[in-house]
Amino acid sequence: MKMSIKAAGLLAATVPAMAFAQQKPNVVIIVADDLGWADLGCHGSVIPTPNIDGFFNRGIELGRYYTAPVSSPTRCGLMTGRYPSRFGIRETVIPPWRDYGLDENEVTMADVLGENGYQDRAIVGKWHLGHSRKVYYPLNRGFTHFYGHLNGAVEYFTHQRDGELDWHNDWESCYDKGYSTDLIAGEAVRCVGEYAKNDNPFFLYVAFNAPHSPYEAPEDEIYSLIPKKDFDLLPDKDKKGWTYRAMVSRMDKGVGKILAALEKSGEMDNTIVLFMSDNGGVPNLYPYCSNRPSRGSKFEEWEGGVRTAAAIYWKDGFRHDTHKLEQVVAFVDILPTLADIIDIKKAPVHPYDGVSMLPVLSGKSDSIDRDLYLGVGAAVNNNYKMILAGKNKRLGLTEDFFTDIVSNPREDLSLSGGPASEKDRLRKVIESGDAIVPVTPELPYDYGKKGFVTPFEWKVTKP
Repeated sequence: MKMSIKAAGLLAATVPAMAFAQQKPNVVIIVADDLGWADLGCHGSVIPTPNIDGFFNRGIELGRYYTAPVSSPTRCGLMTGRYPSRFGIRETVIPPWRDYGLDENEVTMADVLGENGYQDRAIVGKWHLGHSRKVYYPLNRGFTHFYGHLNGAVEYFTHQRDGELDWHNDWESCYDKGYSTDLIAGEAVRCVGEYAKNDNPFFLYVAFNAPHSPYEAPEDEIYSLIPKKDFDLLPDKDKKGWTYRAMVSRMDKGVGKILAALEKSGEMDNTIVLFMSDNGGVPNLYPYCSNRPSRGSKFEEWEGGVRTAAAIYWKDGFRHDTHKLEQVVAFVDILPTLADIIDIKKAPVHPYDGVSMLPVLSGKSDSIDRDLYLGVGAAVNNNYKMILAGKNKRLGLTEDFFTDIVSNPREDLSLSGGPASEKDRLRKVIESGDAIVPVTPELPYDYGKKGFVTPFEWKVTKP
């Protein structure tokens, strides 16, 4: 039986928090799509985000949380604890016309938790890790329930991608009407209510498609931010900008509903909740979408593309002496950290590239030495960052970039000197990461697009 709130409170008064979390913690991961770092009220935005702001203040803000610079790579690294380079999903997303997905032999977070007592494991929202074959489908990747869409960039009201419905409830097409952000939040709330009644811990992965394009929002949300008469007079770019702001605001309301459902269920204190964006915000909507003060944006290994807004909470198990950490934490660290928390003794089938951050999150250590491979030609640690010239065509560097990232977070200065030992250290991390040979070669984004015919309702028929 799950421990009652009253009993937990009495026990908490006499023993350390980690000791009384006898019930394995529930896990709720909430992912925003293309959210700019500066697009939260707590980061200075004019966009009202009271629920996310409150969560950041209640939990631990991860001040240096790193992802891949684009969607599918972040999602496969989050789910596996391994660099996306290993899967041929490194520099681009999985497009609709690609017969490809996360390697079927990889073990996912849902697999790991399922093997360790988490009977209910749902993904609600955006999958984006393969849609063309059943082996890539979420229900074959460790999840017990799927509600949402397989592709990225679906339309918010029609739920279509490339002219066909991409909205599903488990294996079946779903014809639910409404704004996708609201539907995702509503289903997440339903899952919390249902799963909290059981005696087992649950896993809920909520992947909003907001505020990714296409830029669509309910009119009431837009006009709550700007009067209709003023909005109608704006040029198209500014209309997109205000629509983007409304999308963020609406997502914040959805996050608030999920957190309220956890509170109502009595499960909040023994639930690990992570909020993050899958990458930085896009460059073409500035100043409505912004990664300031960081340099760069989505698609780039500059901080604006890979250092994203993130916070984590677990009252029963994490430290309470700080609301912000400047420790380097990465998307590939989440699964190793969860494995450490639930005390999995068996070594992973495939070694993790991430490391457990439990010592820092629990307060047992102030920091962990962490060398992180960021993607093609780039790496970072707690003190320094390096991007090698000629490796990453998007950045167009003609000379190696190396900086003290603590004193130069805006990356506006490359050190001509600097500690040789640190340069050598990061160079080796980059060379090792760049040398990874994927199980399937990565193909250009447009490969396979010519002649592609969108399948009816994105039905999965191939094995």
